[in-house]
Amino acid sequence: MSVMKIKINTPDNFKLDTVFIKNKASTKGVIFAHGMTVNKDDEGIFVRAESRLNELGFSTLRFDFRAHGKSSGNTIKDFTISGEVRDLETIVKFIQEQGINWIGLAAASFGGSIAALYVGKHPESINKLFLANPVLDYEKAFLHPTTVWAMKTFINFSDRLKRFGFIEVASKRFKMGKPLMDEMKIYYPHKALQEYKGPLLVVHGDLDEKVDYQHVKSSFDRLTNKQKEFISVKGSKHGFHEEPYESNVVEIIVEFFK
Repeated sequence: MSVMKIKINTPDNFKLDTVFIKNKASTKGVIFAHGMTVNKDDEGIFVRAESRLNELGFSTLRFDFRAHGKSSGNTIKDFTISGEVRDLETIVKFIQEQGINWIGLAAASFGGSIAALYVGKHPESINKLFLANPVLDYEKAFLHPTTVWAMKTFINFSDRLKRFGFIEVASKRFKMGKPLMDEMKIYYPHKALQEYKGPLLVVHGDLDEKVDYQHVKSSFDRLTNKQKEFISVKGSKHGFHEEPYESNVVEIIVEFFK
């Protein structure tokens, strides 16, 4: 195994910070896509699954989306849905150029919405898709939210955007701008996901306080994919950060891709 920490350039000149672990003896790889306001090192389930998959012979790649972590970009003006889809397209193209022709994609939370939009455009490029507590409907998750956390976070967001030019999210006071909120009105991850017919596994905590469990389950149930599976993690909140939930989900990820 060779570990490479590299910057990958997108077509629109953003530099994505990545950790690429290459197994020269294998053509199989898994890409990990994080959620919003966090970075590639914050998703514990992915960091732990990475090493396990490396042991099984997979190459892996974790990366920071634009305006997140160590990647370039300003959160207010550069954090957009279309931009993050372009980031993921760039990452998939890079890993393909490394001789990896079997690609698994694991995405969490907001990253799950980007993964859904990506496979909607490129359904044949991903061999297996894993989504952890994914955002599948921007309308229900952000624009007219139903969870207590989202209602508190995005209340009167239009007025706040006009007044300040951004809204702040989470304890990190991550700033989100008007370009992102405008795009939420024209992108539909749950519809894009209909295009993907490969093996799909969605895992969601039934006590998720940020992404509504019932809305995600309803979107999943409407998918016509015959290779889909939904696992409910009873007692877990958003992100599976506590035990035994994190360890359980890591095992689920490894078994799914294995």
